[in-house]
Amino acid sequence: MQEKKHFLQILALIGSWLLVVMPVLAGETSFSLIQKGRYLVSAGDCASCHTENKGKPFAGGYAVATPFGAIYSANITPDKETGIGNWSALDFYNAMHNGINRQGKHLYPAMPYPWFTNLTHDDVDAIKAFLDTIAPVRQANKPAALPWPMSWRGSMVAWNALYFQAGSFTPQASKSAEWNRGAYLVEGAGHCSAFHTAKNMLGGTKRDEKLAGGDFGVHWYAPSLAGDVRSGLGAWSISEIVEYLKTGSTAKTAAAGPMAEVVSNSTQYLANDDLNAIAIYLKDIPARSLASNVNASRI
Repeated sequence: MQEKKHFLQILALIGSWLLVVMPVLAGETSFSLIQKGRYLVSAGDCASCHTENKGKPFAGGYAVATPFGAIYSANITPDKETGIGNWSALDFYNAMHNGINRQGKHLYPAMPYPWFTNLTHDDVDAIKAFLDTIAPVRQANKPAALPWPMSWRGSMVAWNALYFQAGSFTPQASKSAEWNRGAYLVEGAGHCSAFHTAKNMLGGTKRDEKLAGGDFGVHWYAPSLAGDVRSGLGAWSISEIVEYLKTGSTAKTAAAGPMAEVVSNSTQYLANDDLNAIAIYLKDIPARSLASNVNASRI
């Protein structure tokens, strides 16, 4: 009986300790998750597309110009009526991973889910955790200004069948950890191929011209990030790429237009190790000389 009494006392002490310690540990975990999400939101440059000119941060309404018409970014603040305040973590993951919103409707690839699908479930959960902490803004989403049949979101079923496959990033065992980290950032959160790869008449990226340059919006051209010496990054060193992403300029050039905004809202906040990893990955992209690169406006 005495041993049983001592055992129960020990259990009581353990229980009391857990009541004190677990909330602290949970708080630390939550803070760590939120900070991770904050970093990934910066890596994805979410603020640029989800904040209209002079608008509230992340409240949407920014017009993404496409050859088919304007698509307006969504409110991703935690407002329960007009934002994602009522979205579960699974709802959010479904949008990021599969391109389908909480109401079961297909998103347009102006929201770059074809690249965000590469993010791990944990990273997507972290992004949602951070977005849940920002100030909610009551601002209704604007409908896309697209002609029929593209105005019918069901048409995205056919587009996805042609140009989208849900999946997750798979590290290449033959490559270094730095290369794989760079690939994850470039092809996932950074969604660089969405801008720096040419698109066909239906808006699908040309896979055989990956990162070889492409139109960005209406008035800008995103240059090649491939290994071409004249039009790409063939003559750039890894340190020069890091410097450009960190500061927006090098002895070779300076960022302008949309790319200046990317540096301002995104890449300047990335850790040097991640910038170095991005540079290592980009330097491994083979040369893909395209005539369209020669006289294009650079960003």
